[in-house]
Amino acid sequence: MKRVGIIGGMGPLASADLYMKIIEETAAGGDQENIPLVIDSYPQIEDRTAFILGKGENPLPRLSESAVRLKNAGCRAFAMACNTAHFFADDVEAAAEIPLIHIAEVTVKAIRKNYPNAHKIAVLATIGTKKAKIYDDPLKEAGLISVDLGEENQAVLMDCIYKGVKAGKTAEYVGAFENLLGKIDADIYVVACTELPLFLPLIKSDKIFVDPTRELAKAIVEFSRS
Repeated sequence: MKRVGIIGGMGPLASADLYMKIIEETAAGGDQENIPLVIDSYPQIEDRTAFILGKGENPLPRLSESAVRLKNAGCRAFAMACNTAHFFADDVEAAAEIPLIHIAEVTVKAIRKNYPNAHKIAVLATIGTKKAKIYDDPLKEAGLISVDLGEENQAVLMDCIYKGVKAGKTAEYVGAFENLLGKIDADIYVVACTELPLFLPLIKSDKIFVDPTRELAKAIVEFSRS
């Protein structure tokens, strides 16, 4: 099996969620059947959304440093446990000189395969991810519509991410997240911030969710076993 690297720490809970889903998707019968991984948890990487909005330092040097560290550790490909970090995908991949397993690309591919009749897609993501069109561009190429969330809904979503999960207060923001979902009309809801899937086990909803962290985990396992 091929060793895969993960740039993590953005935030730590999101990285842990990805690791758990990789283990679940591997369905190993024993320790030795799990895929080899290197997780570089690097919480000091600067906030991606802040930089994209012109309010923070550039995280690219630390992202590239982490990617090179993963290559030097013997990884044949890498992933980033943060959707917004994919704004820097091309430059980080160039620094690493190994392929990036791109979270948005594998997610859009899964939507087309599993929900062929879906048309309107609500991308629940940070302002940085939305502004960078990390999902919007692949969705457009696939002939799908990315629903406009509106400024008020986006503000609530950012609170759920930053004041909720990143601050260790996920349970306190479950109600806000559920109320937000009721205000957005879509066929599919993509929880496109690696913090947001942590809400899914805690909410009651009949909406169809796609978890990019889960899709990334599947793609990592597939690559390692290929």
